[in-house]
Amino acid sequence: MRYETRQRLRLVAVYATLVVVTVVICFPLVWALVSSVRPNDEMLRLPPRLVPERVTAEHYAALLTGRSMYFEAAGGYRPKTSPPQHFLSWFFNSVVVSVGTTLISVGVSTLAAYSFTRFSFFGQRFISYFSLMGYMVPSIIFVFPLFLVMVPLGLTDRLPSLVLGYISITLPFSMWLMWAFFRGIPIEVEEAALIDGASRFQVFRQIVFPLALPGVIATSIFSFIVAWNDYLIARIFMNSISQLPLTVGVMHFFEGVHVDWGLMMAAAVLMTLPLSVLFMLVQRYLIVGFGAGAVKG
Repeated sequence: MRYETRQRLRLVAVYATLVVVTVVICFPLVWALVSSVRPNDEMLRLPPRLVPERVTAEHYAALLTGRSMYFEAAGGYRPKTSPPQHFLSWFFNSVVVSVGTTLISVGVSTLAAYSFTRFSFFGQRFISYFSLMGYMVPSIIFVFPLFLVMVPLGLTDRLPSLVLGYISITLPFSMWLMWAFFRGIPIEVEEAALIDGASRFQVFRQIVFPLALPGVIATSIFSFIVAWNDYLIARIFMNSISQLPLTVGVMHFFEGVHVDWGLMMAAAVLMTLPLSVLFMLVQRYLIVGFGAGAVKG
């Protein structure tokens, strides 16, 4: 068999494998999207059909207006007002907590990593590597000590407690990632600017930070995803239904033996949409940030 033919067959096999893997990975997302516009009376129909006979937006309307309609075999549709009425509050809580966690985690890790790579002090290298150990410890280890700290401070059942809890998870890895990235920025560029009369803050703001922007974006995405997707800390720290984030709030769609699958699928789509849009906007910076940190660190 000729070399060109073997190469084509190899490429065909690789692409076929990638197509199969992509279909397997994306099918749950496609099924959630289709189910979110499927009427309730078709939700559990056997055999299941990928394409619904009728498309409806009632599930999205229920989440956004606070009223849902679910199907009962004997009584038809019956209105329900809770918990969909809290969905927008849950969404707002997740946004506030995720953005707050990201800003604090990125700000602290950026300044800490810059000091690790530009200043000399005792235990400098040990602290840099030791910070990564905090991310290697399972998050459940931190939950109960953090809860015992939040109780006397009066922060339980409040959003700041979630921000502090998520920072304890995101900060160690964010610091290590930024440290690895700052090590790849030539210090000679800063020395030249200092010689020309620039202050340390001007050097950091005008030279170092723009060069480190891909790493900052990669760290931001990591911190945002951790805070947005967490369930454990929010489940333990929060009690009021109006203070819950999305990950815990949507679990209230389970009522005994009844599960409102339409609301669940619509909520899953709306929960995934912000992260999908964010990834599409910063994908190029994300790849550069993780790649640069991994290679140069």
